[in-house]
Amino acid sequence: MVIAYHAIWTTYGTWLPNDPRGSYSKAVYSAELAALGEVRYGRQDPQPDRRTLRLFHVEARPALARPEFRLNGAARSVVAAAFPDVVRRLGLAVRACAIMEDHVHVVVMRSRHRIEYIVNQLKGGATRALGLERTPWTRGGWKVFLNDEAALGAAVRYVEANPPAAGLAPQRWDFVEPLSSAAGGR
Repeated sequence: MVIAYHAIWTTYGTWLPNDPRGSYSKAVYSAELAALGEVRYGRQDPQPDRRTLRLFHVEARPALARPEFRLNGAARSVVAAAFPDVVRRLGLAVRACAIMEDHVHVVVMRSRHRIEYIVNQLKGGATRALGLERTPWTRGGWKVFLNDEAALGAAVRYVEANPPAAGLAPQRWDFVEPLSSAAGGR
């Protein structure tokens, strides 16, 4: 039985279907982007070096419908400030959240809402808080169904490790109730 979800969504133009890092897209729907190469389904091993990734994005830029969107430190804070309203309104229990430069991770306990609806509500709240007329997010996202406490714990550890792995400070958000608190201090 699903007890929680690990949802991931990206900012526009930063993680494309044929990204050298891999993606979970099944097709490239833009002829311009398709010219950059085939879909690289799943996480690629080994991961590309920074130079390869940078060159791919330079080549992809002209094929995008608009400029890519990245979350700098100020924008990350705005996004994080928007999430508590959604969390409260929907009655969610969030166990982990990482707001990265080009994507967001959230681990949320199962609720009466579908995970797709939750992600769309978080995206919408963040877009309004950023004061943008057009969404900075790509359509959809990815979801991982977490079926037991071990999977939940692994997902939380993975999400918490993301910012330091990318050279960012660890992230602690007020709307996140850590597993140890939720479980009565285990």
